[in-house]
Amino acid sequence: MKAIAVHQFIMSCLFGIAIMAAPTQALSGLPDIGGNAFSTLTPEKEKQLGDVLMRQTRGSLPMVYDPLLDEYINDLGNRLVARSNDVKFPFKFYWVNNKHINAFATLGGNIASHTGTLAVSDSESEFASVIAHEIAHVTQRHIARFVEAQNQRAPMSLAALLGAIVIATVNPEAGMAAMMATQGAAQQSAINFTRGNEQEADRIGMKVLAEAGFDPYAVPEFFNKLSQQSRFVNQQLAFLQTHPLSQARVSDTRLRAEQFPKRYIPDTQDFILTKARILARYHFTSQETVGIFEQRLSKPGGNTRANLYGLAIAKLDNGLFIEAQKLIEDLLQHDPHNLYYVDVYTDILLGQGQYKKALEMLEQEYLLRPNNQVVTLNYANAALKAGSHRLAVHLLRNLLYVKNDNILAYDLLSDAYKLMEDFPKYYETRADLYYQLANYPKAIDELNEALNHIGDSSRLENRRVEAKKQQMQAEFDRLQRM
Repeated sequence: MKAIAVHQFIMSCLFGIAIMAAPTQALSGLPDIGGNAFSTLTPEKEKQLGDVLMRQTRGSLPMVYDPLLDEYINDLGNRLVARSNDVKFPFKFYWVNNKHINAFATLGGNIASHTGTLAVSDSESEFASVIAHEIAHVTQRHIARFVEAQNQRAPMSLAALLGAIVIATVNPEAGMAAMMATQGAAQQSAINFTRGNEQEADRIGMKVLAEAGFDPYAVPEFFNKLSQQSRFVNQQLAFLQTHPLSQARVSDTRLRAEQFPKRYIPDTQDFILTKARILARYHFTSQETVGIFEQRLSKPGGNTRANLYGLAIAKLDNGLFIEAQKLIEDLLQHDPHNLYYVDVYTDILLGQGQYKKALEMLEQEYLLRPNNQVVTLNYANAALKAGSHRLAVHLLRNLLYVKNDNILAYDLLSDAYKLMEDFPKYYETRADLYYQLANYPKAIDELNEALNHIGDSSRLENRRVEAKKQQMQAEFDRLQRM
């Protein structure tokens, strides 16, 4: 299933970032922290703030909503979290559609990686080393400690401070400007405070990496790669702006890695296929991909399933359905329930109008893995294409019951209601979607549209949606007052 990238806000809008960082009560149950509570930023408060903050980030950056990539990064991330100490809340992992190498952690266990980070990783251990490093920033509460320390130097509002932190994490240059505008030169020391924790994150991240079964030598290897790349560009790599890399730091990680025994750790098939998917769909242009993967396949040792999979995606995205179908059917012969292949095969069948065949295949997959987001979203999408709107609604509502922040599910569900001409549900679902992106004004507008379509036809439904709108408005008003 082809993913969508949402561009709702401009990251440099400090007001929007301030909203992201401010606490709420009405819908998210956040406590009233107050302006001077940084010294008591408990893990519970940190988690609650982080959830609001990440919703705004999802509405501000070109996030990748690809169920296969989402499954991969969360499986890998939680494998690392399982080996971490001081884990105080569940972690969530996200992708940003960006070719530059970068990753960042925010409050409350929310971690995002640029697609470009995995694209340049030569092994799964290299990519895992980046995620482990970010996990260590969270478990050591570096951002929370930064907030508390900065407040001791110069008290400031929660929204302004956390807003500047998040901008600095995602966009270092904008973060510098925001901090200088907010509190003057004193904020420079705040960034230095954050950077001072890099060595601790390296040490803990490497330990977690090794205990999770990855190669600790991947850490200095990845750092060396970053150093080499930064020599040949005029501007420092984005990752190095938020994770400054000194020669001493590189040497330290090399020495730490040598404390572990050397052993060969092969990449998983999921990593290999994820990398092929990212290269084919998010790293190169669709015009480039066919030639790139054909060239890879022609090289000695290049006739791999990953390259065949990448070529199948490239053919599909260029409308070459027959050629793509031959490639993916050959792969399915070897691994008939592989979701990477099933996903592409579904798009090929839908592109050719073979809706019945797609539904039959996906029904069997759904019986094997009910509410798996890859299967469910593909199944619902195929049902919509085939005109089975009620089936799509049933599948998507069940998925949202267990995964209520799934952007693609909200998007498809709103399409289903629109096709059914159930406009009250259509506009309410659109409101839920915009709420997940922290776009309160748009969400409230959509609820008003829902109320207009309900009218007096259902008093109970009218009261329910009106109450939902009032809750959302109250939350938005409170955010604006912070």
